[in-house]
Amino acid sequence: MLAPDSRALLLDAMRPPPDHYLHRAVATTFTLDLESALMVPLALAGFRLDENPNPIDIMTALRQMSERFDIFCQAGAINAAGWRSDLVALLEESIHEVKQPREHRIFHPKVWALRFLDPSGDPSFRLVVLSRNLTASRSWDTVLWLDGRPEGRRPIANNAPLGRFIAALSGLAVSELSPERRDALEELAEDLRRVQWEKPDSVREVRFHPIGLQGERSFQVEEHFGGYRQLVISPFVRGGLMPRVLTSGSNRNAVLISRGEAFQALQEDVLERLDAYELDSAAQLSLDDTEEERKQTFPTNLHAKIFVAERARRAHLFVGSANATEGAFDGNVEFLCELVGQTAKYGVDALVGENAPLRAMLTPYVASENPEIGQTETAARDLERLLMAIAQVGFRTTVGRQDDGWLPRITADSKLPPIPESVRVTIAPYNHATETHELHSVEPVEIELPPREIADVTAFLQLTARQTDEGVAVERSTVVCSRLDGAPDDRRDEILARQIDSPEKFMRLLSLLMGFASGSVPGNGDGTGGWGRSWSTGPGQGVLELLARALSENPKSIDHLARIVEHLRGSSRGTAVLPAGWDDVWLPALEARRAMEKVES
Repeated sequence: MLAPDSRALLLDAMRPPPDHYLHRAVATTFTLDLESALMVPLALAGFRLDENPNPIDIMTALRQMSERFDIFCQAGAINAAGWRSDLVALLEESIHEVKQPREHRIFHPKVWALRFLDPSGDPSFRLVVLSRNLTASRSWDTVLWLDGRPEGRRPIANNAPLGRFIAALSGLAVSELSPERRDALEELAEDLRRVQWEKPDSVREVRFHPIGLQGERSFQVEEHFGGYRQLVISPFVRGGLMPRVLTSGSNRNAVLISRGEAFQALQEDVLERLDAYELDSAAQLSLDDTEEERKQTFPTNLHAKIFVAERARRAHLFVGSANATEGAFDGNVEFLCELVGQTAKYGVDALVGENAPLRAMLTPYVASENPEIGQTETAARDLERLLMAIAQVGFRTTVGRQDDGWLPRITADSKLPPIPESVRVTIAPYNHATETHELHSVEPVEIELPPREIADVTAFLQLTARQTDEGVAVERSTVVCSRLDGAPDDRRDEILARQIDSPEKFMRLLSLLMGFASGSVPGNGDGTGGWGRSWSTGPGQGVLELLARALSENPKSIDHLARIVEHLRGSSRGTAVLPAGWDDVWLPALEARRAMEKVES
């Protein structure tokens, strides 16, 4: 347990088991990087970006998988930095921003629930309970990975809280989910109630604790965390919660592992009741082989959240999203998974005792001068709270066709919250961050953008708040995913067509589309489900066979390809991308597809 040399990659946890494919997935996170979010459908499709960075392959994988997963995150907590790519358009319907549960409280759970199907259609399920957000942050985090299969038709009592949590997500979103996504989420929630989870070694029982949902029983800190020995691992600590956790009296049977600045916020009488540790940076460095590895791969900070209570000869280990703060258990939406097992395996000594692997990375906390929070840091936090409030007004981007292009108009479902006079807030399309328009306090949003090509229209908008105080400028930005109305059905085809600038890339697209259509995605032969480079993409290599197979097994893929071909023919540059002799095989296939449509009608 908690061995620093035993690391798991989140992308590995999302990849389907051998001979399975993803049928449905849902994820929750507090903060979100769009670039990290792009990795999700790629991992679910078995795609390895490090082996194949081809934008055609990426776009095709994203398109194939984006209808099967949903990500819920806190509104106003999408990172505005990073890769500004056309490819994020494939995430627009998958990302759902969530309203704050109440003022100064946040949506903070980090859970993944996935349903896989084998070739016969039998389902299996995976639950991943994390302490990390869907970002590129390099921190020490925890991941609990449970696999299971449905057992009978009757719900399992311990799964009821998990089912309620998943079912509640659609009702928390700023913008209403489509009926298809809402129904899929409810179906997944219902299935999870019947799953028999494979328990980790020496675990007798697995329990789930959603926290902060409306109508859900409040989490009783003293009841769950009470015991004769306790361990808390949390990067953030507030003194008001710790006395509720430390129910073992004045003896030093409780261990707290946190960051130095968190200890400084605790009262002295609380610290006296603890064995307090923080990560030893010198010990961390000794675990890597080379300086280059230390720079690139080694976690840099503590972000894990764990609570352990020993009572009645059992260890109760809680992992998940909740920090040791009042907010986590009094207003935030959080999620914890509880493992009840042997003390020798999951107790305090097993995790941080003298012989535990993690102990080598710890050093006793030594009190130091408590630095005051600077004025700049306070202003930055205020700006982040303001952006979070603005992000919840329900932005919409409505587009209409004009002679000179598509005209986007940005509006909001409600008026903006009060904006301090000293703060300037602007909004811009995410893919044109310099195209800014100022937002004003307690006013409706009504912004008309210049005409543009439909492939340049985006649902993602960047909010920026800037304040200057005594000559010092403080700025914070976030991204919101607006509701996109009026865009034509072929918009994503236009975006995909822009990635094609050579006949070789067109043929690569053709092979991928037809492979997806038939369910036999080109593989690299290593059993991982990834795409290798052995798949032939030469201009005359089996094109007729690919089109014939698509007509037979999934003729709608021909319709999708037809829209892309039509777009390419709209310019001389696009026409040059079509390989020589293309019409000789394409026009008969297209004619056959039209004949099939007449028969179907």
